[in-house]
Amino acid sequence: MNRRLIREKTVCFTGHRSEKLPKGDTLKHLRIKLSEEIEKAIQDGYNTFLFGGAYGWDLMAAEEVIKKKKVIDLNNPRYIRLIAVIPFEEQAVRYSLSDHELYYEIMPKCDDVIILNTNYNSRCYAHRNQYMVERSNRIICYWNGQARSGTAQTVRMAERENLEIINLYE
Repeated sequence: MNRRLIREKTVCFTGHRSEKLPKGDTLKHLRIKLSEEIEKAIQDGYNTFLFGGAYGWDLMAAEEVIKKKKVIDLNNPRYIRLIAVIPFEEQAVRYSLSDHELYYEIMPKCDDVIILNTNYNSRCYAHRNQYMVERSNRIICYWNGQARSGTAQTVRMAERENLEIINLYE
């Protein structure tokens, strides 16, 4: 279902891997904030959500979008698309068992899966990040301010493209 992306109606996600996410109640609170921010985006007219398939923030954001897709409101019907933008075919091979299972649980629930490269290469993550930023108008991130990370790179790309940046890091 490779429909053309409309930038003004598209949000992308970027954030840290599982080990840099909070734990326990703080993670539950973050998930609630993420869900609320996704709902706000839907209310603002966004209907397409891009995520990069990385374990941690990306998969958590995808889970929350999937929950929103299940909501049926006959008075205000909405069509929400979830699109995975995968940097290379075997991205999930080295994930932990639980992250690997979650990844393969989410993929069939996506409206589209875009795989940018057959094999890993040194630029594949940057290419994935640029692809998402160039097709989005808003970014919902979880970024701790660390200057050298893929999340930082994506936020800098979003700043150059003048995207609305919503950072849920506290």
